[in-house]
Amino acid sequence: MKRSLLPLATAMAILPSGVSLADWPQWRGPTRNGVAAADVKLPDTLSEEAPPKKVWESEAIPSDHDGGHGSVAVAGGKVYVSVVWHRDEPTEVRMIDSRAMSNLDFRGTDALGAELVAQMEQERENLGRRLRGAALDAWAEEWMKSHLDPKTQLSLGSWVVGRFKQGKAAIPIKVYDQLKTVGSREFANQAEMEAWVNEQGFDPAIAKRIIDAVPSTKKLANDVVLCLDADTGKTLWRFETPGFPSGRGSSSTPAVVDGKVFAALSEHLYAIDAASGKELWRAKLSKKGPASSPLVVGDKVYLQQNALTAYDVATGKEWWQNKDANGSNPSPAVWNDGKRDLILCNGTKSFVGVDAATGETLWTTDGGGDSTPSISGDLAVIVSNKDGKNLIAYRLKPDGSGPEQVWSRDFLARRYGASPILFEGHVYHLGSERHLCVNLANGETAWDRPASSSISSPLLADGKLFIYENRGGFINMIKASPADYESLGRAKVGALYCASPAISGKRLYFRTAGNVTAFEFP
Repeated sequence: MKRSLLPLATAMAILPSGVSLADWPQWRGPTRNGVAAADVKLPDTLSEEAPPKKVWESEAIPSDHDGGHGSVAVAGGKVYVSVVWHRDEPTEVRMIDSRAMSNLDFRGTDALGAELVAQMEQERENLGRRLRGAALDAWAEEWMKSHLDPKTQLSLGSWVVGRFKQGKAAIPIKVYDQLKTVGSREFANQAEMEAWVNEQGFDPAIAKRIIDAVPSTKKLANDVVLCLDADTGKTLWRFETPGFPSGRGSSSTPAVVDGKVFAALSEHLYAIDAASGKELWRAKLSKKGPASSPLVVGDKVYLQQNALTAYDVATGKEWWQNKDANGSNPSPAVWNDGKRDLILCNGTKSFVGVDAATGETLWTTDGGGDSTPSISGDLAVIVSNKDGKNLIAYRLKPDGSGPEQVWSRDFLARRYGASPILFEGHVYHLGSERHLCVNLANGETAWDRPASSSISSPLLADGKLFIYENRGGFINMIKASPADYESLGRAKVGALYCASPAISGKRLYFRTAGNVTAFEFP
């Protein structure tokens, strides 16, 4: 098929004015599709003998539960990152909250159903004493595979096996259920919390584990935006204001447009002067700590925060909300039909097209999930968590009617959060524990192989795909060709695996567990 290119109107709508195509000024790059500037020239291979060179590390920046998994933006020789910066402070108050439950290895069991949970608990408590070691391991694996469907095996299989291995030492499900009833209760002090635990009649060893799991600190947080020198990693300015401890769900990537940084943090969307770090305005969010990344089109900023919301670029005034385009993890994209801009969103359970000016829902169709739509010409591709339709291609229509499904693919994965790349008539999905290339026109497989890539979204530069593997330990460079799957080499980088890399010129910029790091290709 002929190569399908992003229409100029759409490209110009996405590309922030005053920003070079060589920059990476927002989530998924200059045209929000994971593709870097066409003129960058990178080496043909990566090797241990000629790896990309680490050129700097920033000051310490927390991640995960204390700083989320947001990616970086690069614009005008500066690197920007937005973080809900958590800290622990001592407190007399005790809570058996989500942190305590996580320390106790709690998992939700709704996917198993009450009957299977009861059976699992009965068999765990009645395990014979002679069943131990390798024999117990094999028995637990077989039980899990014979009782859990393939999808549930991915999410809960290892946890179920682990409970059988613990035997009677595992915390009973009924104890978890009892603890959940006081999840929002504030005990005045350690003694009051211990008294409540000891009154419940728990096994003494279990009671001790519960008491030990309860934090003696409380989480506080500030909303922080850092501006770093792209050449040196030095902090040029730091915007900081009191925020709300929203956990690792706060994983948004800032957008840099017309000298302003737009950042979605714990309770507000901020507009900040890109040169000085001065706050220009803030707008209250209806969803605390979204992972969605802001999209600027014309005079509006768009963000999914349980509803697609449009804000005024100049003032932060909220223009409208669209609750059909719900969810707070996916990020919106834009498509121009020749007459108007449409905001395309993966909602919680559907793929939604919204009039950018009015907020009117123009159509909804199959889809839903955490990935960002990728667009090429009049074709849009989404990764979806919908059973049986996990990669879907749609042909968009200029008359505002619902898109036509061109093809769909299904595959089983634990996560469907990575966003695809469309390049020269093919779709590259490097996530969901696979590296997959299919024909954009008909969905036929060019190559498909298992891989240790999960949530992070890839980028494409100089005809090469870059994707994290092994929980961010390595970055793999893959030839963007349907002819054959060809890895051009890997480099050890130690990246934050849920975040995604950015590229500007010959430099890769990315979050690690403790900072922002820059690597340069030879």
